[in-house]
Amino acid sequence: MFTTADRRSGGEITLEMCMTGLDREKACVFYNNSGNENRSAREMTKLSGIADIMPSHMICDYEFDPCGYSMNGIEELAYSTVHVTPEDGFSYASYEAMGLDLETVKLEPLVKRVLTCFGPKELSVAITCRGGVWIWAMECVDIEGYKCQYAVKQELPGGGCVVYRTYSSVGERCTVRIPTKLNMQQRCWEAAAVEVEEEEVVGGAVVVSVYRQPDMKQTLCPCSLSVTVCH
Repeated sequence: MFTTADRRSGGEITLEMCMTGLDREKACVFYNNSGNENRSAREMTKLSGIADIMPSHMICDYEFDPCGYSMNGIEELAYSTVHVTPEDGFSYASYEAMGLDLETVKLEPLVKRVLTCFGPKELSVAITCRGGVWIWAMECVDIEGYKCQYAVKQELPGGGCVVYRTYSSVGERCTVRIPTKLNMQQRCWEAAAVEVEEEEVVGGAVVVSVYRQPDMKQTLCPCSLSVTVCH
C-alpha cells in the first residue's frame, strides 16, 4: 500500500488520499452524459480542476460509462493517479502521488488542490516519507475546513516513517438511531460533551485518539429518537 524511494536532495514522499462523500456538484463533472452530449475524459480533467493539481504532469485520462473517471500523470520520476466513482450515496475518489521531490513540490498546497477538486466530507491522508520531511507530516495537521479525528505515526526500518490521519469536514456529524422504548425509570442523563485527546504508544507507533465524553453540564432525555456521536 505504501512505497518508499531512494532519498534524493530534500527527501521524498509518497502521498495517498482516500475521500468519501464528495460534493454533489463536483461529482457531477464525472458523468459522461451531460445533457445531450457526452463529456470526454479531457473535459472532466479540465472542469474538475484535476489538470491543476500537478500542472507539469503529462496526463492520460479515461471516462467510464455512464460515470466514473481515472487518470495517470507522469513527469520524469514523479507519478500521480486519480480514480473517481461519483454516484451519490457512495461517492469516492482517491489520489496518489509518488516520487515527489519537496524541493519543487509543497505538500500542503498539493493536498488543498486535491480537496478543491472533490470537496469530500471525510478523507484519510497517508504520507510515507524519508529524510527530514517527516517533520512536516507531524506538524502540519490542520486542513482548512476539516478536523483531524485520528493520527498515527509508524517508524520504518532503515529510516523514514509513515504518518496516517483521518479527517472530517467541520460541522459533519454521524447520527445513530436508538430504540424509543427505554426503561421509563431511567433518569435523563448529561449529554453535552467535551473533547478529549489522548496519546499512547501501541506496537511502536504513536497513536493520538480524539473523542468526546460527557461534561455533566446539560441534560437530554434518553427517550430522544436519535443520538449524535462525535469522535
